[in-house]
Order: sequence, then C-alpha cells, then structure tokens
Amino acid sequence: MKRLGLLVVGLFSPLVWAHYPLTVQDASGTSVVIKAKPARISSKTLFSDEVLKELVDDQRLTSVTALADNENFSNVVDQYPTSIPRMDMNVEAILANKPDILFAANWSEPNKVAQLRAAGVNVYILPTPYTLDEIEDLIELVGDIVGEEDKAEMVVMEMQRKLQQSLVPNSNEYSVIDYNSWGSSSTKHSTWQLILDEAGFKNATESFQADKYGQTPLSKEMLIALDPDVMFLPSWVYGEVDAAEKFRDQVIDDPALQNLKAIQQGNVFQMPEALRGTYSQHIVDSILYVNHAVLGEAAP
Repeated sequence: MKRLGLLVVGLFSPLVWAHYPLTVQDASGTSVVIKAKPARISSKTLFSDEVLKELVDDQRLTSVTALADNENFSNVVDQYPTSIPRMDMNVEAILANKPDILFAANWSEPNKVAQLRAAGVNVYILPTPYTLDEIEDLIELVGDIVGEEDKAEMVVMEMQRKLQQSLVPNSNEYSVIDYNSWGSSSTKHSTWQLILDEAGFKNATESFQADKYGQTPLSKEMLIALDPDVMFLPSWVYGEVDAAEKFRDQVIDDPALQNLKAIQQGNVFQMPEALRGTYSQHIVDSILYVNHAVLGEAAP
C-alpha cells in the first residue's frame, strides 16, 4: 500500500500513515477519530470477524458476532476461543464491554449506532465492497485502524498469490448463473458478479435490474430463455436440514428444465454458503471454488 502522507480517506481509499490520532470517514459519511492504537476491539460483522482473525491477537478482541461460530456462514468456525463474548448490537452489553473501536455493518440499526456514539463509543461503519480491489483496500483500511498495517498488507499479498498460483485460465465464455430457492439470481450489483469476473465467466443476469440486495426475480421461463452453461445452487436453505438437497433435486428433476444446458451437461453445483456470502479475504477461496468447479478442477 502506498503511503502518501496524511489523513482523511474515502470509503475504499487505504489510509495513509497509520500514526495516531487518525481521522477516517466511514460508510455513513461520519468522520471517526481514533486517538490511539485500539487495545479493545469489538466486531459486529462477519467481515470484521474474518479479517481481524488475521490481524490482531485474540486478547485485543472484546467481542465477535455469534455468526463467527455458524458452520453455514462463517470461515472462522472454531477459530476464536470461547472466552471472547459473542455479542450482537445490544447497546447496554456493548457499553459494558467498553471497546475502543467497534466495527459495524452499513445495515446496522442507525438508532443503536447513534446511542453508542452518544455514549462515547467509537463506531466505524463498514461499507460493502463489490470489487476485489475494494475488498483489498477495505482490509488494508481495517489494518490501519487497528494499527496492523503490515499484517493487512500480508493478507492482501496472500490473496493475490493464491489467485495467481491457483486460478485456472479460461478462454471459453461460459454463461453462469446462481439460482436460489426463492426464485432469484444475483446481478452485477453483488459480490457474485465479482466472483464470476475474477473466475473468468459471464454472469447470465449481469444486465438485469436489481433490488437493494443485488437480486433479480427469475421465473422458470426466463431461466429457460437464458439457458446457462452452468448453475450454482445453495448448499444451505433455511428450514429443514436437507432443504438444500431437496431444492437441488427439485431443480434437476423439474420436467420444464430438462433441456437446460447446465442440467444436460451435469454442470449444476452447490456452493458452500460461507464462500457464497463472504466478502473478506476468503473471497479468493470463493473465486477459486467457482473457477475450479466449472473447469473441472478439484475445488480447494
């Protein structure tokens, strides 16, 4: 990361000169002043759970999210000791926890963020990145905030090394789609677009209108019209334990979908939810998983 001199940054601009006090602008547009290297760090997003695991000693963490232990969603399952509290955005519990810096998501309840700030808690609202460069910049920014710039740069360098070493080159324009159990797919306004771009494939619904979650409704008729070469289905669906398997069988056995190239050629895959939903450094594993699945290589 190139260090130019001083201070205030945009949402994805790496901080420069990690000397305290620091002033950084968060995703809400708030300037957050960090007076000294944080000794007590509270994580309220799975992104920060995953990134901070690589950056700081466990002793500096006053809490992580309950999702850190969730086998469906987390890439750091069983990596944090049970002595670190698992805590949601409970204002009273956070105040008792006394963090020097708290990382929250840009969808966190604004009234709770306002209460915490009014009580003197330094809250940094993290943006949602949509490109690999933005993810790398955000990891480096978190590293700067917690005073671990070198470790953050090493994480980014390892991401780049893994991609360079393990990505299988592709010269075919495979049309790929993710299709979930409520009948929608991800557009270009999503990390799925990033995964496909970096894996070397075309998102069949890239040009579709997206809702605020980056999703577009996808009827069977539209799915048939798109006729993707490859389909990715969820490996976890809320409800029954085997709900994802039932959904996969439902799609593959649907008489209306039997002529889809993806089904005819056996190119229907279930992607681990922890990889499908991450936007931390583990996005590299997501990219490699998709790349290797489509090109017939063993997934990492």
